[in-house]
Amino acid sequence: MHLAMIIDEQRLAQEYMMLNRLAVGLISDGIQVTRIVPAEVASEYIQLKEQRIALAGRLETDMKTFPWLRSTRTEKLAAAMEKRPPDVIFAVGRNAWPIGLDLARHMNRPLMLDVWSPEQVRKIPTEKKGQVISAFVTSSKAMRHMLQSVVDPGLVSVVPFGVPIPQAGRKILTASDDLVTATVVGSGRDLAGYRSLLSGLHRVSRTIPQLQIFLELRGPHQQEIWHHAKKLKMLGQISTFPEAAPQRSLLTQCDILLLPERYGNINSLILESMACGMLVLSRRDPILEMLIHEDTALLIDKDSPDEWAHKLERALQEPEISRSIGQSAREHVIEHHSSSRQVLELANLLERVVTGGSYAFSKAVG
Repeated sequence: MHLAMIIDEQRLAQEYMMLNRLAVGLISDGIQVTRIVPAEVASEYIQLKEQRIALAGRLETDMKTFPWLRSTRTEKLAAAMEKRPPDVIFAVGRNAWPIGLDLARHMNRPLMLDVWSPEQVRKIPTEKKGQVISAFVTSSKAMRHMLQSVVDPGLVSVVPFGVPIPQAGRKILTASDDLVTATVVGSGRDLAGYRSLLSGLHRVSRTIPQLQIFLELRGPHQQEIWHHAKKLKMLGQISTFPEAAPQRSLLTQCDILLLPERYGNINSLILESMACGMLVLSRRDPILEMLIHEDTALLIDKDSPDEWAHKLERALQEPEISRSIGQSAREHVIEHHSSSRQVLELANLLERVVTGGSYAFSKAVG
């Protein structure tokens, strides 16, 4: 079997390591993989985010182009795979959808769409034209339920995200110098959520001055978030970075992972943190179904500085309970989110798709 996997800039930036592991696993199972990646991304970025993998082909294309150039783009990609056409096309990321649609129609191949956030569900068109989409792929049962409300339920499949599992989990909150480290990860869109979290952290830092915070600072409100931290006089305790994905080896060495937003975006960094035994404190989000209150995480309901401070103080004052929750989170990831399971689930879906049905997609995509 030959899979053409189209990956857009956003998914490449956020999940390049997981996508690399997925490609390697599929190749090990005997599936030929050709990856189609953004041409407009700088070459050094490509080498970091989309490393070359032996035996995996790679094509570059413009993810966005003028409508009258879409056919030219499609013809070039089809010509590049003419000697060994793909059996299935998998579009990973919203900007990859129109490319996958065009290529599937041109080559008469089934198309699978990766749908990883509630925002994308709302962008799926319902107008029927042609029969090209054979599967919608998502990573959680909650997302499957959302998708099944807008498309043919039979075409929605769950392929859980997969991450590598360390041989042993870490024992958090045990530093000999009482240093406590926390990582804040998010898209920088929910300003109110960040302000509540930072204000809560500020209250905790009054009694635990050795608290050190690593803050992913990006998105539309990054300046306002930084200014709020400055207003709270917390800059001496905060180290910022523009993207969490390249820093995951450092961030998963922290004690606590903090998630201040509620947008339903599952990412592999959350799962890797859980696999290491870190404690996760998060806004309650039904899409993040792997975060179970008092079992695999501590969840925030009211999103107030008081609740953040209360949950953080409890976590620090009861380290044995925090470690127990971290261990439970690790066991959950081992059971449900291993890389090998992700490869197996996707390989099985590919086998079904080559003889399966399809869903009509609208020309409005693009």
